Amino acid sequence: MRSLQAVVLSIAIFNVVSSSPAPAPSLEPLGTPIERPPDFNPVPVPGTASGAGAPVLNSFVSFSIELAFFPDFAGNKLVPNTFSDTLLNNLKEFQGSKPNIRVGGNTQDYALFDPTLKTATKGTYIPSISNDYPRILSIGSLFFESYQTWPDVQFIHGFNLAKNDTAASTSLSDSVPYACEALSKNNLFSWEMGNEPDLFKTSAQGIMRPASWSEADYVKEWNAKVTSVKDALKKSCGEEWVSSQKFKWIAPSFAGTKNSLDTVKAWKAGLDASGDIAQFSSHNYIGGATQPGVTLAGTLMNHTKTVASIANHNAEQNALSNAGLSHPYILGETNSLYNQGAPGLSNSFGAALWGVDFNLMCAATSISQVYMHQGTDYRYSSWQPLTTSKTTLGTKPPYYGNIAVAAALGNITAGEVRVRNIPLSDSETIAAYAIYASSKLARLMVINLKQYNYSVPVPDVRLETAYNFTVPVECAGIGMVQRLIANGSDATTGITFNGASYEYEVAKGKPRLMGNVTKDETVWVGEDGGVAIWVPWSSAALVQLSC
Repeated sequence: MRSLQAVVLSIAIFNVVSSSPAPAPSLEPLGTPIERPPDFNPVPVPGTASGAGAPVLNSFVSFSIELAFFPDFAGNKLVPNTFSDTLLNNLKEFQGSKPNIRVGGNTQDYALFDPTLKTATKGTYIPSISNDYPRILSIGSLFFESYQTWPDVQFIHGFNLAKNDTAASTSLSDSVPYACEALSKNNLFSWEMGNEPDLFKTSAQGIMRPASWSEADYVKEWNAKVTSVKDALKKSCGEEWVSSQKFKWIAPSFAGTKNSLDTVKAWKAGLDASGDIAQFSSHNYIGGATQPGVTLAGTLMNHTKTVASIANHNAEQNALSNAGLSHPYILGETNSLYNQGAPGLSNSFGAALWGVDFNLMCAATSISQVYMHQGTDYRYSSWQPLTTSKTTLGTKPPYYGNIAVAAALGNITAGEVRVRNIPLSDSETIAAYAIYASSKLARLMVINLKQYNYSVPVPDVRLETAYNFTVPVECAGIGMVQRLIANGSDATTGITFNGASYEYEVAKGKPRLMGNVTKDETVWVGEDGGVAIWVPWSSAALVQLSC
């Protein structure tokens, strides 16, 4: 190992401040070649996509936004939230399309439509349940204007399944004309009925169904409400809204793989009997914000735990496939720690590194798309859309992880992109992924999850590790290293990806190269395909190859 200071001296590159760093390297020589370490024992990286996950969907990096806070994130036609839109556009520059937006979450199943309401939302908080979101919620017609503020974004609109009395049914039907009008500009991706119904019998936020409620009962309710939406769409919006092109749903949106309802039983009970479901959606959180023993190093920055968490979904996906499911399997809501994240963990740079590992492991195991959940004042959010009494408007560390994932995948719209996990010796603190574009090796992402804290009175010397690989010989020559880095895993500011900051204070969320951080570092791939990549503890390196 070498000190970080040594590697900085060996690869120092002069940077000029710019407002628009290119998402792809020029592959022109820059800096000084990094020497191979004396103990060069490379891990082979296949040159073809055989063994990689299935091709990811466009807009792989997407977001789920808590329904009660969607107007905060998007604004309305009079006052659109341009900061949020800038951050979405940044991701488009890398992955080829803006993220899809799912509008849902817990408050989706609390919301009742009130056409007389003069504001977008009206909520009542019940502190004994949660201080993070309103437990009683009304939405007005102004709410739907938020769907018209972000050009080129496709949305999933969530309806209320939990409330099943007459007033709730009327509310649902009455909201449909407003929804189809707001989503009439080719910005509808799909609909969703209910959020996490597998918790309706057990939720700490309130019991919604009796203990006897079964998969068959759930399917019967789901189908009935979907039919009511279809009837309202046909009546108020026209025949095209009930066509196979527009009448699409994600489901069942269960909270996890081992709760009170079983996905395979629900599927076999006829959940998709009508053929209207386009994607199978599940949710995942790697742990809880207040769970005993949850730490940055032991929970989030732990590749073994991430793999185990995702493996539950892989097993479910296989079981569903055996039961006849052929739809893409997505995570329609996920993030680090449920209950909106933990301060000092979910809002740290370590959580950004977790996000890179988590998303790429999902892609490597054929989970087709990932929606990272957001909410106003949520600790794990990628950005805070406006200033409140609790949180200042701005970009947060997890967003840099979103950017790094999008950069690793590249332009998905240009051709198939597949990801393969490359197992390394230390399965807990090291993760590596090969990314294939049109079946050709294009990039390597290496994540050093060894914790380095800097916010201590006397920080240790920050070490780095050499990760050694053999890539196909046609990749020989020059590659570029683009780093996701901060002062340490506990940092909440001062984060960059490939030398660029995305802070609101710097350029209102637009990328701005910082003069004190390197960009597009040269790495040399030998004629034998050997390459050594030095990665400081608590950072990640994306290697752009020229194969």
